[in-house]
Amino acid sequence: MRAVFVGAAMAVGLGFAGVAQAGEIGVGVGAHDVDLWKEQCCFESGQNVELHYRSDPLKVDRGLGIWRVWAIGSANTDGGTNFLAGGIQRRFWEDKKVYAQLSVGLAVHDGPDEDFQKTPDRIYFGSPVLIASEAAAGVNLNEDWSAEVAYFHMSHAGLAGDQNPGLDVISVRLIKKF
Repeated sequence: MRAVFVGAAMAVGLGFAGVAQAGEIGVGVGAHDVDLWKEQCCFESGQNVELHYRSDPLKVDRGLGIWRVWAIGSANTDGGTNFLAGGIQRRFWEDKKVYAQLSVGLAVHDGPDEDFQKTPDRIYFGSPVLIASEAAAGVNLNEDWSAEVAYFHMSHAGLAGDQNPGLDVISVRLIKKF
């Protein structure tokens, strides 16, 4: 039932996002709850299956670079935390073969939001709404396609108390440009 809920939420969210002109859509797979540099890590396992949406570049100039609206839906294959996140994204060197982008926004998830770690097999986030951030590097394969590797993190950054293990995902993606 949870998978149906998450799938429906992802479809609805990306459907509403499609009302705005889609600049890019994509799919990805990611390593879930990876061990990078956190004190608390590796409560959940499995892989993430991801759907991505990015708007056309926003009409922001004044030397601020290329900004987009960004959204991701991610479902875990092993019963771990699923999430939807979105916000604003800044891309660097878009017209080059290799580019980079940074994203920040908010995420909602279906994992536990208790403020203490009850069991060792789930992430207890401490809040139902989290801060989402992402750093990615991409390669423009041609005018229509790009490939990316990304690091995604979501947590409450200590704003909702001491319980803040967060979630880290490393993923690879294939992006279609419109």
